[in-house]
Amino acid sequence: MLNIIENGRKRVFLETFGCQMNDSDSERILGLLSSIDYSRTDAPADADLIILNTCSVRDKAEQKVYSTLGRFKALKDENPGLIIAVSGCVAQQQGKALLKRAPYLDLVFGPHNIHRLKELIGEVGAGRKAGVVATAQTETIEEDEYGQAQRPVDGVKAFVSIMRGCNNFCAYCIVPYTRGREVSRRSADILEEVKGLAGAGVAEVTLIGQNVNSYDGEGISFAALLEMVAGIDGIKRVRFITSHPKDISPELIGLFAAEPKLCRHIHLPVQSGSNAVLRLMGRVYTREQYLEKVELLQGLYPDMSLTSDVIVGFPGESEEDFIQTMSLIERVRFDNLFSFMYSPRPNTR
Repeated sequence: MLNIIENGRKRVFLETFGCQMNDSDSERILGLLSSIDYSRTDAPADADLIILNTCSVRDKAEQKVYSTLGRFKALKDENPGLIIAVSGCVAQQQGKALLKRAPYLDLVFGPHNIHRLKELIGEVGAGRKAGVVATAQTETIEEDEYGQAQRPVDGVKAFVSIMRGCNNFCAYCIVPYTRGREVSRRSADILEEVKGLAGAGVAEVTLIGQNVNSYDGEGISFAALLEMVAGIDGIKRVRFITSHPKDISPELIGLFAAEPKLCRHIHLPVQSGSNAVLRLMGRVYTREQYLEKVELLQGLYPDMSLTSDVIVGFPGESEEDFIQTMSLIERVRFDNLFSFMYSPRPNTR
């Protein structure tokens, strides 16, 4: 985690669970808090404010949050002035129910409300409510959601969020319910952020989104945005994560040859190698279509690094379906593979 102010009047302990989007959101949270004189501490016992930035993609991740939260109750008992907050996808999913489960909580806020953090902390401090809950979702992105405070910069790499939400509604996935529908940031605002990072010494940026290659800001394609980002002075390498196989376009494939700053790596979740399971999942591509794109990439770029995700134990998956998944893995020979046991999630099919 990033150190942002060493001599602030108040201290925040921030623990992040889950994906790169949460890492990026935590950077935004720290940037906002730095503007109201919070500095980061690694010790919860020393904190004036504790924030858990949470993940609910799998039940195990959600239960880990509840376990961690329970350990902080003793700190609240010792220091009633301590503010304890939960943000991220568990906050968005559970909302007021979190206050029933942990009545010592002061603040619950979802990803769409990070830009309101100063205001929300003010509400808690004013004692206007026993527990403040902010989980409203919006269908647009106002740039003050990203540009209110200077982002903390640590080293030469940085994440840049270019969109939020997902429209795919895969059968197993809670993301469209916690992050909302897809909304792309304005390209000019993204480029301005990258220029600022480059000026602060960042040389490698990773563009992120739940479905990053479906970006469509003001009619600008994802490949066109990548090219513009790569053209910014000081930026030496450009990456992106996470992609949906259906949105890997010929334009994007060709850009790996045309743009030397674009790192030859794609994280391309397949989830299953069985057409039957892919249909049940609602993945809208077949095994054959996935392999066609992967083999095109490998044929054009022998040095292309491919990584992926796989879910095992999806309802209805047979032994033959599992064998199909294993045969696809053996055929592609991914450089890295993240495999997960199916985890039922609320509101999913």
